Amino acid sequence: MANSGRKIDYRLRPAKNIERKMIRDILLRLSPFGIFSEYQYIGFGSKYFVDFVLMHKYLGIYEMISIEADSTNRNRYKFNKPYECIDVKFGHSSEVLPNLNLAKKTIYWMDYDSPFSKYMFSDLSTIVERCPSGSVIFLSYNSEPYKLGDLKAEYRDIDDGFYRRKFESVFGNEFIPAGFDERGFSNKTNYSKFIRGCLHSQLKSTLSNRNVTLSEEQSIIFKQICYFDYSDGTNMSTVGFMVISRNDQHLIELCRMQDLYFYTESDECYEIKVPNLTSKETRFLMEKMPSKDRIDYDSKVFAEKDVNEFKSNYKYYPSFMEIDFL
Repeated sequence: MANSGRKIDYRLRPAKNIERKMIRDILLRLSPFGIFSEYQYIGFGSKYFVDFVLMHKYLGIYEMISIEADSTNRNRYKFNKPYECIDVKFGHSSEVLPNLNLAKKTIYWMDYDSPFSKYMFSDLSTIVERCPSGSVIFLSYNSEPYKLGDLKAEYRDIDDGFYRRKFESVFGNEFIPAGFDERGFSNKTNYSKFIRGCLHSQLKSTLSNRNVTLSEEQSIIFKQICYFDYSDGTNMSTVGFMVISRNDQHLIELCRMQDLYFYTESDECYEIKVPNLTSKETRFLMEKMPSKDRIDYDSKVFAEKDVNEFKSNYKYYPSFMEIDFL
């Protein structure tokens, strides 16, 4: 959404690269809910459209919409479309989403690169108020915790309650419990969990209103299908949900999501950790995979922490290569 595509090449972020492939494998398990070629995909393509390539190549989705807030570089975004079937809509997500066909089965990836803001709740509600059973929603957002020193500088009129004041501003009073405990929110995991809890509360509230006019069988529920924390220089989080009717609830068991080692439906995230390895180091370790036992390696070359992190996600580990045309 923000024009961070001018600063970051989204193709080359290793943790994001791993997350993207994990999300692909999550989606491939959701086939009991329908044929993906009949879905549409709505996301934020930036000028790289990496997620759009994934959705088209692996899921066969043809109807795709990219929401782009940067309307000053329209020609560049249109030029960089990898496929003709991508329709770029210019404007803020809160302006564009209400005008789209949200009554069609859709995979949404609201890949925000900015710190969490109230409008993200509004985007989520806009989708959930109208999306049919079988729709999938991923929300990615910057979950870098606020530093106490920065909050003290921002709120000079108070002596304590700095996180409460900030969270009331960012999330709204309705998400702040009466006995709110300020301790621990400079910790990235605690802050990420708090945001996840707010998203769950927003979903429950929106679906409660939607279900008022529906029968018990038609009523809509949601199921968390992923929760990732990762960092490519700044802390990020992604929470994924599936929206399903109670009539379709039995289909979720057919997906066997629990077979994916990174699957979580709790408030405990799967943290994607990526060791910084050279190409030669990567090849050495890859040739020894899969391995449940201890790998024999030179401790003067490899740190044990890096080896263990590689073992955890070796199937998804990215391989970036430079091609020199000179």
